[in-house]
Amino acid sequence: MATMRREIWIDRPADEVWAVVGHPAAVTKWFPQMTEVKVEGDRRIITLASGLDLVERVSVRHDLRRFQYRLEGPLPIDHHQASIDVIPDGDGRCLVVYSTDVVPHALALVLDGAVGDALDSLKQLMEAE
Repeated sequence: MATMRREIWIDRPADEVWAVVGHPAAVTKWFPQMTEVKVEGDRRIITLASGLDLVERVSVRHDLRRFQYRLEGPLPIDHHQASIDVIPDGDGRCLVVYSTDVVPHALALVLDGAVGDALDSLKQLMEAE
């Protein structure tokens, strides 16, 4: 299993960042390649700019600022579990940590780049307000 982890400091309070990160339908605001999202219970269907639909199952959305999901298809994935944590710093800023375990290993490289872009986009979005 490959594990990737990205983190970024954002100069906004954790509750404000969590309001975006923790809302399952808001992912298109900060994940550049995601253009549309439908949420049905704990299932999230995301349309990518390429037109491909990803099906995810949200397994945790906790008020302690943890959002966790697994990708269920349609990509040939044996295992995928992602966690996003928003950790307050106490100085009006927070640390966002995005980690993913995935099999096959090669997919980790693709995901790592996409997650890096998403975190940069989230920082720009939040700090522009």
